Amino acid sequence: MAEDIGGYGPTIIATMWAETGITLVFVALRLYTRIRINRTVGWDDYLISLASIMMIPFSAATTLATMQGLGRHSAELSLDQFMQSTRYIVIGQTFSLVGIAASKASVAAFLLRITIHQWHKWILYILILVVSLGCFVCALFDYIRCDPIESIWNFFIPGKCWMDAKGFTTLSAVVGGISAAADFILAILPWFILWNLQMKRKDKNLIASSMSLGFFAGVCGIIRTTTVERIFTGVDYSYETVGLILWSSTELTVTILTATIPTLRPLYKQLFLRQAAHSYRLNAVQKSPSNFNFSPYVPSTYRNKSSVSTSRTDSDRSDKSIINHGAGPGSGSIVCTDVVYVEFEERENPATPDLERWNKRHAQMWEVV
Repeated sequence: MAEDIGGYGPTIIATMWAETGITLVFVALRLYTRIRINRTVGWDDYLISLASIMMIPFSAATTLATMQGLGRHSAELSLDQFMQSTRYIVIGQTFSLVGIAASKASVAAFLLRITIHQWHKWILYILILVVSLGCFVCALFDYIRCDPIESIWNFFIPGKCWMDAKGFTTLSAVVGGISAAADFILAILPWFILWNLQMKRKDKNLIASSMSLGFFAGVCGIIRTTTVERIFTGVDYSYETVGLILWSSTELTVTILTATIPTLRPLYKQLFLRQAAHSYRLNAVQKSPSNFNFSPYVPSTYRNKSSVSTSRTDSDRSDKSIINHGAGPGSGSIVCTDVVYVEFEERENPATPDLERWNKRHAQMWEVV
């Protein structure tokens, strides 16, 4: 099989698996940020995970097609190679369409988390519905338009098709146009959504700029759409399909990066600014001479102890952006103090604890020092 790889074959394999690796790394970093730092996971995270996973079977199917001659001129292939290559291309495109729909839905779901205007929400809901429905129909029709399905790639099997190649080409072009339009909408809309949000201008520009990468995804979608008609009307399918596959993969990769990069800011701050979000912690309470072991079942008098240390970071919320965490007391800055009161009772009889007199209180106050 390896000797059948030629033409654009090595380029196809290298590009597909490189983009797959990039998307998996970025999505893994996103999930780490959401789970370990933000401690919140939403539908946008599930959808972007699905989109990145779709890159694996898409790349695997394309690799198998390349081993059967994808990337070479059809005249150089045997009839069996041509049919097997076409079969793997059809399978791979199914995963590509699912990934494209999931990635754009993830971007829209991310924006739904921060939008405050109802008309913005309606735009995003409609976009999710139209793109998802279009990709689903296109992927489904590739399998049900002919009976039996094998007749699509096996010329020796007679089949009955209720949608011919021209009709399917038109459907694919329409879905591609919708996908490209969605990319441009998702690249422009964040600027309107973030305009009136209470956050620092630097953060607004960072998030909106990174999501504007969707313009590149839209360009990829336009190029991909323009190649569809040439492929179905041409005679060199195994060679001309290369552009469609690579632009589909690149569009999916760019969309995943567009949805992922804005969510990595907390991880960037933690790694490079040496800040850990919300890292409050209690120091160990010093043991008293009466052998205190931090339990309500210990023997002697009733006393209070408190000890606290804090490690604060810059918050993304505008109401905390005025805090000067590096300043010391007396500098006129605002600091956040966590005070923890622990009340305990030392008793002579540890077998009968008085739980009503055992309590813990926590207070947080803003002070000007």
